[in-house]
Amino acid sequence: MRLIREFIVLFCALVEIIAAARAAGRRPGQQGAQAARSAIYPLPMRAINIAALPLLVALVSALPAGAQSPAPDLLRRATDPNPGLKSYTASANLSATLHVLVPVHKSYDGTVYYLKPKRKISFSGVSGSLSKFRDLVTSTPTYDDATKTYTIALLNDDGSDSSYSLVPKATGSRVKNLTLFVNDRTGLIDHAQWSYTNGGTLSFNESYEAVGMYRLPAKADIAARFPGYSVDGTITFSAYVPNAPVSPSVFATPKS
Repeated sequence: MRLIREFIVLFCALVEIIAAARAAGRRPGQQGAQAARSAIYPLPMRAINIAALPLLVALVSALPAGAQSPAPDLLRRATDPNPGLKSYTASANLSATLHVLVPVHKSYDGTVYYLKPKRKISFSGVSGSLSKFRDLVTSTPTYDDATKTYTIALLNDDGSDSSYSLVPKATGSRVKNLTLFVNDRTGLIDHAQWSYTNGGTLSFNESYEAVGMYRLPAKADIAARFPGYSVDGTITFSAYVPNAPVSPSVFATPKS
């Protein structure tokens, strides 16, 4: 399954930036950054990446109306509807607010580079101890990889949206289940919600724009609700250039 996990990776990265900035301003004796980080990440980053099945933010486009059937095949076909999209560049803005006693807000602009199956977002204005978040590189696993990790079942099809349940096969997972909603007409995933064993939830709603022959993400509103804290964020994309020249060297690991 063509999965895009960047939204969750980026969102969690920004939340950690917020927590780090907040912790840096605390006086000695106050709760440190590790405690904040533990609250922010209710599950390991590897689990977050695997759980991000619906994040098709860089690849999805509309399929012709009526071209899909309301069956599991819809989810499979929705994951890679742009076989002609090999690369692109775009602009991105990542913004989030951590709701604690004194709310903290951060926002960063960046440039997106995509060369199938890798994507990199380089942010500006990120320096010092937060510089590890300046460049975020991710890659897309396949549908078959996902089916090895999750038990996937069609829950309902009301004629406009098909909903799917994804339950981790591994025992001990902090993810209880993931619910996806795929638009029957467009073949795009427009809503997803993760439920966790600690009672927390993580959800997003996606909107799209037409970019030539493609339908690409314009904005995703993300909400995290966990015991002791909550986060609301938005990721916006603009100025897409489909199939723009992108050198593989963009993704090279810098030499230390």
